[in-house]
Amino acid sequence: MPVQPADPVAPFSPGRADRIAMWLGPILTIALFIWMSRWSDAGRANPELAAVGVLVSAAPWALLWVVAAIGLGWPARLLLARESPDALAIQCGIGVALLLFLDSAMGTSGLLQLGPDLGAWAIVLIGVALAAEQVRRRFMNDDRVEVVWPWPVWAAAPSLAVVLVATTEAPGWLWATEFGGYDAMSYHLQLPKEWLSLGAIVPLDHNVYSHFPSFMEGAYYHLAVLIGDGIESVHAAQVLHALLAGLTALLAGRFGVRLAGLPGGLIAGLMVLGTPWVIVTGTLGYNEMAMTLMLITGLLIVHGDDIAPPRQAALIGLACGAAVGAKLTALGLVALPLLLLLLSKRPARQWPATIAIAGAFGVIILSPWLITNALDTGNPFFPFLTGLFGTGHWTAEQAATWIAGHRVEGGLPGRLADVVHQFVRFGIGPNPDAGEPWKPQWSILPWLGALALAMGLGSAALRATSARLLLVLFVQLLFWAMFTHVKSRFMLPAVIPLSLGLAIAFAWLRESFALPAAHRAAMPALFVLLLAWCAQPAWLFRRERIREGGPAFMIGMVDVISGSGLGPQERLESGRTMFVATYINYLVPREARILAVGYATPLYLRRPVEYQTTWDRGALSRIMRGAGENPAAWIEALRAEGYTHLLVEPRMLINWEANGWNDPLITADRILGAADLHADPEVVYPNGTAVYRLR
Repeated sequence: MPVQPADPVAPFSPGRADRIAMWLGPILTIALFIWMSRWSDAGRANPELAAVGVLVSAAPWALLWVVAAIGLGWPARLLLARESPDALAIQCGIGVALLLFLDSAMGTSGLLQLGPDLGAWAIVLIGVALAAEQVRRRFMNDDRVEVVWPWPVWAAAPSLAVVLVATTEAPGWLWATEFGGYDAMSYHLQLPKEWLSLGAIVPLDHNVYSHFPSFMEGAYYHLAVLIGDGIESVHAAQVLHALLAGLTALLAGRFGVRLAGLPGGLIAGLMVLGTPWVIVTGTLGYNEMAMTLMLITGLLIVHGDDIAPPRQAALIGLACGAAVGAKLTALGLVALPLLLLLLSKRPARQWPATIAIAGAFGVIILSPWLITNALDTGNPFFPFLTGLFGTGHWTAEQAATWIAGHRVEGGLPGRLADVVHQFVRFGIGPNPDAGEPWKPQWSILPWLGALALAMGLGSAALRATSARLLLVLFVQLLFWAMFTHVKSRFMLPAVIPLSLGLAIAFAWLRESFALPAAHRAAMPALFVLLLAWCAQPAWLFRRERIREGGPAFMIGMVDVISGSGLGPQERLESGRTMFVATYINYLVPREARILAVGYATPLYLRRPVEYQTTWDRGALSRIMRGAGENPAAWIEALRAEGYTHLLVEPRMLINWEANGWNDPLITADRILGAADLHADPEVVYPNGTAVYRLR
């Protein structure tokens, strides 16, 4: 008969090896960090010092935000989750949810820039004061805990080193599967820069993504207000997103401890931290890590029966609202699975009340977005549901283009093939689309995790948890396959049930083979396996940009790209040969008025340039519709409106045209033809991007 495992939540008692590792682990991480920071052909002296300089200047701001969030979660913990053994972990996740909400509410009302930054500082200082008071009370009660990590946790050193290096890189360089973080430069980090200049979070007619809930962008805006510059704050934003990835791993580790003791915690946490997709997205100014954090927080809330049902529903509503506020796809990848789990633990007669409570808290969290959108466009869900609530400032043609660009295409066989290519074997084997990057960002986690969850069904003690996690995974797969574009990154929240599945597999093995002390004997083998897993992000990082200077080429180069860190002669050389931002910022006359066409990543521009995303329409669309097929008339109309320069990115115009996203009148051939005939090229870059002066 199998021997039952020891208490999975027994306190961790550090031994000699653990205390030695507390010194050797950080040393190993730092050594790897120094080594990786030199993975460049730039020939820079002491690149590791440049990386350290970026971290020293950026990390404190991100840490300040996270500490404030945890502090703000303390009252919510006392009110809603006091009895839970996972109360501290829940506090961390709910605290982040609350600060994301406050950033959105205060940002849309203009309060963050009150004074001009008193609001931003006030909410941070209140949160930090609450965190400090919580720590003080623990010490007053002699509730001191020796902070020593179990030594196998330092198998995460390769992943941590990649995080440290990658967050010091200028946005736009890493990663290939993200096309250099195009979305970050187009809106995740660009919008906070614009909001800083406008004094509030406001919808922008030229950037449709500003009509999204933008919770993470609101946090980045908060950092920009504290720092005082929307460009200099980009590294702090990247560090903040990485810290949320770290919190996700910690909370997954906590859940793993509940499942299989200390080894289970190590497995769950490090499987998250070693999954390449987590490192890729977590080191960019993206929004995925808020989703994953809310999912694991919700699973901790639902897992036990220590929280009263109404309060449990309220906490789930907070977590789900924040997840959807961070990224709309969380509706099906986080909120729906959590709500189904919550209902599965209640008798049917309690479902209406449970849904009402969770829904009310979720709507409250999302209210800044809904109200702002409704006031600006008449449609609280704009740019979605335009058929029901109206198209706002868009034309019917724009709304139709948006719907077509986001419509789910293909039948069931095609969808299933996409699931296999984008999830089951992404980056493994032949690439089904040679035009798309193909790297093993999921590695073999989908195979291992699904098998592990199936193993858990064979144990009476693990069956319920395995079934719940399988339900989460199934709902995620179904929503992702049927209601999204089935791109690999969009499935990222699945890292949570898959990683927890590996902890369940360990518990199953320990139970099945009657080895109650296996956690001791397994530690060395576990360390080796987890070290190999966490080495994957380093292996992928080493292969980034190998033909363009190496992965570490852009450490601390934000000021170089924008030109603010260069002298006059360096600006002249750099602006004419490398960086269009330097040219626009310092070499174009200050009185010039510049219209960007196809160029929708103005993150590094320090002067006003009129741009729009592919879905939006600007001055050129309006003029071309009025002037007909007459390029000379287009240019003349632009000059009459005060425009002096065009900034054209042909490659993006070609891409938009091929996908059917852009204004059909605006094509690369038409724009370049008009510019060649009626404007003078001032500078043309190797990628085809050009600045024209209108004649």
